[in-house]
Amino acid sequence: MRVLIVHYHLKPGGVTTVIRRQLSALAMLGIDAAVLSGEAASGFSGTVSVEPALAYDEPRPGQGSCPDYPDPMRAAAIVAAICLEADALGDDTVIHVHNPTIRKNASMLAALSELAAAGRPLVLHVHDLAEDWRPDVYSRQPYPEGALWAAINRYDAAALRKAGALSVTFLPDPVPCPGQPEVAARSVGPGLLLCPVRGIRRKNLGEAVLLALFVRPGSRVGITLPPVNPRELPHYDAWREVGARLFAPVSFGLGLTRSLDGLYAESRAVLTTSIKEGFGMSFLEPASRGRATLGRRLPRVVPDFERAGLAFPALYDSIAVPGGFFDDYAFASRITAVVDLAMKAFGQPAVCSGAEVARFILEADGAGSDYGRLDELAQAQVLETLVHDRRARSAFIAANPFIEHWDQAADRLEPPPHEALDSWSEVAYGERLARLYQKALEQGGGPAPDKQSLLEQYLRPEAFHGTGI
Repeated sequence: MRVLIVHYHLKPGGVTTVIRRQLSALAMLGIDAAVLSGEAASGFSGTVSVEPALAYDEPRPGQGSCPDYPDPMRAAAIVAAICLEADALGDDTVIHVHNPTIRKNASMLAALSELAAAGRPLVLHVHDLAEDWRPDVYSRQPYPEGALWAAINRYDAAALRKAGALSVTFLPDPVPCPGQPEVAARSVGPGLLLCPVRGIRRKNLGEAVLLALFVRPGSRVGITLPPVNPRELPHYDAWREVGARLFAPVSFGLGLTRSLDGLYAESRAVLTTSIKEGFGMSFLEPASRGRATLGRRLPRVVPDFERAGLAFPALYDSIAVPGGFFDDYAFASRITAVVDLAMKAFGQPAVCSGAEVARFILEADGAGSDYGRLDELAQAQVLETLVHDRRARSAFIAANPFIEHWDQAADRLEPPPHEALDSWSEVAYGERLARLYQKALEQGGGPAPDKQSLLEQYLRPEAFHGTGI
């Protein structure tokens, strides 16, 4: 058994981190593995072959998005490069492709379909699904028939199976260094609530600023890194400006001048406000470093951890915004336009309408709109109201009794014990990979998921968040 790992690039990020740990886990088992990338890998240890045809597409001039039609010559180059590398490894080589369904390279799906049709053992490792409110990277091309699928959470795995992909494996990411001593003794009292993230939109930074307005005196929220994608930077910079203008105890870019280890050592706990995650590393990595996790509970990923015996008692499901805190009419108009435009990109105008989504968020069963479902403009209006209207702040606390001095929960919480993370160790990950590859070699793949079914499962009002599209 040998493995060829394929990805568009090896730049710093979540997928590249998983690939590193994948290589380490396979090495522990004595399984030979090689990497094929669309770009040269700076700072990536190990031998990497490069095929430029695998790299991201360039956006079309003046349109800001990549094409959705394959280039036959580019697809042929991808097929040739993968076959060359796989054949050099040996006949029993499994081709493991990361995130192929995200439309970053319009020739990828066509190339993978050709490889699957030729009988190549193929694993398609899904970290994100474009059907999940990501119209900018959705491809209308068919998915390959005859591949195995791997999903990093049970929700996505179940959705793929329901859509007809029978060969689906639940493959949770490995957690770094479980079982190792914690980086520093945990202190109690006011202090740093660390958000160890790159500040992209789905991390919901507006909610981090909101929570900073309700910490104990002496506490502060710290966000580690700015986004890399230039399209994300204006949103990040806008939240920096809002935080400064409202004198919120929140810092941005802490990781630009300090090490992550040092920030963890200083922190009282980790805060997560993200509204969408593939795996949910922000709930587990703090435990491996001796820190508890506070913040927003994600119903698609946290149950995976709870089924394994972990508990996160300081998470909240929503933050209710009473009426009158933001311009709901303007918000409804913006959301209606965004959703209807997204439906056209998906080619599915009838799945759900913008008006339905806006109504779902604003009505919220009378409980008040969830702050995490609002877009940036509405969130900023809520913050302005809280800071400048004392009665509004009191009403907000009444609607969310947990929120005043919410960071006190860090004093009484202990992180999960290190041994509770054994299910996500590199050893466990390697064993899962080996079983998956053996299945690919012995049984081959199966039918592709039906894209219409996936769209109907994901494009629901309850799955929409204003900062997640």
